[in-house]
Amino acid sequence: MPAFKPVIITTTTATREEAEKIGMALLQNQIAACVQYEAISSHYVWQDEVCCDEEIRVVIKSSRCHYKAVEKLIMANHSYDCPQILMQPVSRGLSAYLRWMKTQMGL
Repeated sequence: MPAFKPVIITTTTATREEAEKIGMALLQNQIAACVQYEAISSHYVWQDEVCCDEEIRVVIKSSRCHYKAVEKLIMANHSYDCPQILMQPVSRGLSAYLRWMKTQMGL
């Protein structure tokens, strides 16, 4: 059984519908314990043009051992050519919450 190392993975989507489709698939595949959505404004440079878009930030609570599967699922369901997919390790957290996360993913 893989070791549980909690991580937070973030991505952004163009619509809430796309975000929720990705989130539900992550939960159904038990590669995320929790997925949160929030509306944001993003400013960035894409193909030499400064862009400003309303997006949905998707915050995924997962385990390091699931990163590749999470990335693959996002890429298969995402409308962007090059979506933001960033993973941050969780160095500390409420132990009861971390146990809950582990249980939700069957680890």
